Amino acid sequence: MRQLLRAALLLPGILFLFACKQPVKGRNGITYKTPADYNDYIISRQTRLIKNIIALGRVAGDYVDSAYGMLDTCAADASRAIDEIKGMPPYREDSAFRDAAVRSFSFYKKLFDESYKRILAIRQQGGDDTEEGSREILDITDQVKREEEVLDKQLHNAQTSFAEKYHMKMRPNTIQKEIDKQD
Repeated sequence: MRQLLRAALLLPGILFLFACKQPVKGRNGITYKTPADYNDYIISRQTRLIKNIIALGRVAGDYVDSAYGMLDTCAADASRAIDEIKGMPPYREDSAFRDAAVRSFSFYKKLFDESYKRILAIRQQGGDDTEEGSREILDITDQVKREEEVLDKQLHNAQTSFAEKYHMKMRPNTIQKEIDKQD
């Protein structure tokens, strides 16, 4: 009887260990073998979007028309990233990290479709040389910063929780250095 009880207690533990090693596959056709694979998939899309924003900022400083032309490509890339992330399954029934990424990437898409487009349109028309145009640009950028801070914090917290849950060490993203150069 004692050995049967011991075996009954070990079986859930063995099943749990087996379940932890099971890869998960999403609608996007990608199999995530480890939590790190899942994390890296999301972060690689985020990095791509941030690089687009950095490139857009560099071009917009001197070439407003060229930057305006980049917006559709950047928006399409954001849409693709959103679709790719939405195609991910929850990782072991946990979708918080994925869902935070979708919200964040949807924000970036909105930036390309609306906020950045409006700022560049004002600049194309010479509005940034007027008090009214400068005020509108400032209002837009302030609103963007407020929204971005909230979404960045949510994504960071979701990623941190995910990393802690699966005993992953987080390391700084190299893109942060480029972001810091922009400020």
